[in-house]
Amino acid sequence: MKKIGITLLILAIYSTSAWSQMGGGMMGRSTQQLYPQSYSQEEHDKLDELIRISRGGQLYDNWWKATIDTDKPQKDHPLWKEQSTNNRNGYDTYRCKECHGWDYRGKNGAYGKGSHHTGFKGVYEAAKKMSIKELENVNKRGAQKKHDFTEYIGNKEIADLALFMKKGLIDTSKIVNNEGLPIGGNPRTGSYIFRNNCAHMCHGTVGIGINFGDSEKPEFVGTVAYKNPWEFIHKVRNGQPGTRMPSAIINDWSEKDILDLLSFARTLPKDTSEIGWWGRFRGDMGHYMMHGDYRPGSGRGFGPSLE
Repeated sequence: MKKIGITLLILAIYSTSAWSQMGGGMMGRSTQQLYPQSYSQEEHDKLDELIRISRGGQLYDNWWKATIDTDKPQKDHPLWKEQSTNNRNGYDTYRCKECHGWDYRGKNGAYGKGSHHTGFKGVYEAAKKMSIKELENVNKRGAQKKHDFTEYIGNKEIADLALFMKKGLIDTSKIVNNEGLPIGGNPRTGSYIFRNNCAHMCHGTVGIGINFGDSEKPEFVGTVAYKNPWEFIHKVRNGQPGTRMPSAIINDWSEKDILDLLSFARTLPKDTSEIGWWGRFRGDMGHYMMHGDYRPGSGRGFGPSLE
């Protein structure tokens, strides 16, 4: 009962008015699914696993912001000296996504070129062949000692990360092509999903409620969807580390839902030149009620422990 109560507490943290029940409508489902208090042990175990997968996805994105008691490395990752094409340094070199990409394919994916290119392998194919325990060992002291993360994150984090790689990865090539263009998708349905899940108290009606960049180089929902759809897909599915952004994995969204949302998000303003006066008035309503400061380092942690 204790664990069930804590799980419900976690869900209460995630469940905001922006993710409340939708009565009828085009999708015919609720966006934040809360099981009744009498749900079965099987349903509880499934929900528990989805929470862990989502947390693993956030650790893959930014493990320092997805935890509350870890030290942030200032030096470069030990493997970083084996490449010379990516000039980033410090903590950025420790983020899984920096080597393996938002599409999980590393040198064979979107990060196979450009400033993020490292030449390192992806994790998508390997994850299909390896067991969860083998995936855990990749990040522990073992054959690949330079990939040891036990100095920075605990066994629970390593386990959640391995569970995400085994059960949370998707084939993004079914959603976007090599150029990052959506493969199909219905912007009209995506608009409905956005209005009912993303606009209220978060991103605003035109997606400019949160500026991920700064005043000189603003970055909005539309910017990310247009310039880096793989990052968009990952964050929609797993949530943004260090914030209360809900997870599409926990809410059991389909890949079609993600595709439709992406197709619509690409139509939203990408910079301030695309924002009209009405958008400036309506676009940021409710933002501060949910997120406050969105700058790097402003938030830490995924929520209460599962134990």
